[in-house]
Amino acid sequence: MCGIIGQISFDGLKHSSPQLDLLHHRGPDDKGEWTSLSGNVYLGHTRLAILEPTEAGKQPMNDVSKRFTISFNGEIYNHLELRTLLPAINWKGNSDTETLVELLSDRGLDALNLLKGMFAFSLYDSKDNSILLVRDRLGIKPLWYRYHGKRFIFSSEIRALLKPGESKLTEQALSEYIGFGRMPGIGAIFEGVEALPPGSWVKINESEGITKGNWWPNSSFTIPKPKNRLECTQKVKQLVTRAIEEHLISDVGVGAFLSGGIDSSIVTLMAGKVLGRRLQTFTIGFPQKTFDERAIARKVAIKAGSEHTELEVSSDTCLDWVKEAVLNLDLPSVDAINTYIVSRAVRDTGLKVALSGLGGDELFGGYPSFQNIPWLHLLNVLPSTVSRKLVTLVPKNIKEKLGGLTDFTSINLTSARRRFTSIDRLRAMGLEVGTPVIPSPPSNLDMMGMISWTEIHAYMIPMLLRDSDQMSMAVGLEIRVPFLDHHLVEEVLGLSQKYKKGSGIKPLLIAAFQPDLPREVYDRPKQGFTLPMDEWIRGPLAEFSNEGVLAAADLLSMSEPMQQIESFHKGNLHWTRIWKWCVLGHWLAKRKECIKFNL
Repeated sequence: MCGIIGQISFDGLKHSSPQLDLLHHRGPDDKGEWTSLSGNVYLGHTRLAILEPTEAGKQPMNDVSKRFTISFNGEIYNHLELRTLLPAINWKGNSDTETLVELLSDRGLDALNLLKGMFAFSLYDSKDNSILLVRDRLGIKPLWYRYHGKRFIFSSEIRALLKPGESKLTEQALSEYIGFGRMPGIGAIFEGVEALPPGSWVKINESEGITKGNWWPNSSFTIPKPKNRLECTQKVKQLVTRAIEEHLISDVGVGAFLSGGIDSSIVTLMAGKVLGRRLQTFTIGFPQKTFDERAIARKVAIKAGSEHTELEVSSDTCLDWVKEAVLNLDLPSVDAINTYIVSRAVRDTGLKVALSGLGGDELFGGYPSFQNIPWLHLLNVLPSTVSRKLVTLVPKNIKEKLGGLTDFTSINLTSARRRFTSIDRLRAMGLEVGTPVIPSPPSNLDMMGMISWTEIHAYMIPMLLRDSDQMSMAVGLEIRVPFLDHHLVEEVLGLSQKYKKGSGIKPLLIAAFQPDLPREVYDRPKQGFTLPMDEWIRGPLAEFSNEGVLAAADLLSMSEPMQQIESFHKGNLHWTRIWKWCVLGHWLAKRKECIKFNL
């Protein structure tokens, strides 16, 4: 895993190179820089060496013809298989970067559909003096770009694209952060600075300017339909198992986060069948945790045959890491600290690669939205007078999230369930509604498929995956997510909900792996990872929290943060609502020399 950065200019001026050192944490093992003969193109790369850690894997890298130069961040899990498509190449090493640049040289954009993995990359073509940027199907790896005049700059992290005194936070970005506790997944965070959307590419050259395209998904997922539930269960087990096995490719040690939950246990058990003792598993013990899952995780690890470690994190260490996490954020998020603490604890053991069960909830129905959105969707089909009356009967916590919503589609309802601040409340603050942009779903999704699609694009990609990337990369750890193998995603999203529904959570996934799982893993209530944040914000984190909230109020010239902290201390507000302002305030204060605050 790595950091990439670069620029291309067409104005004939000599520009300073982008700040590669700002991405050192993403690739502490090595760095490389490349400049075109004309001097108008620069590519930079920081490397966390996983595959081919020798000089044969060094980047930026040329293809054999020297026409193309690539700077690549990610992993291509089927890259050795793809080499069979290029029998004429005399390979220099075993890196997936070399496979990718030769495949792109041979097949152009058609190569993208052959790739299995997580990736973001830039490709310079000397023939037409152009740069192509590409991001993987599900946005596992980030990529940002800025086009100013005739200068095009891109980076794995947004911090490298900010210009002193010239970076204006967009109102949509601020509204979406206040609304959902994270910045948008699609669109501009700062004026002129955009995220390349998942499954998209953008190309720039002097004659055509910027051209854009989407390469995933197609209009629908055309998958063979199972004849019965047994066939469906067997297919899911086959796809999940194969995905996990493919995610084990590495020239360094591989580990797995093992919480004792369903998803991480499946990943551990299937990886253990391949690696045995070469698989390292980690369970983290946290202070004041209400439910200790270590005994269950230990049982899974024994069955997997892994080398298992239980890591204890003290309260003092955890508090220090909470502050570190906030100050290391590339983009603010209310949820990122959990990932930082787990990643930091595991990376301190020397491990570079860890498997995660992220994605299982979104695909197989692990969230409350899969139970309550179908009946809330009735609001969209009933007469408006009846709908308005029914809204009054909805539980208070859900009703508040729906405030200001006028169109009760499954996408809007699922998205609204993730709100911290309602549309009505944002309008009262004088802000935009902060509704996230959800890409058009494939045409063949049923209700459960639509809920999954929305959870993926409104929650998983802009929050969970972004947090996983920025917090693991902050400590030089690569997190892999086998549940997001695109064949598995397409299959499960396209399945009829009759195969995915049942009693309890994720019944299809449990049915597929029930013979492998200890009963304790699935026959208990779902447990989430929570720190005692309410207690800490009132105690040892009080000064840090107050500083952040005050900074947000001051820099944004808003009264809302101070009003909410007062409400919190009266016991009328959940801690996440305060933490949201704390994180934002510290993030803004750290970048106040760059940001223009006249919103």
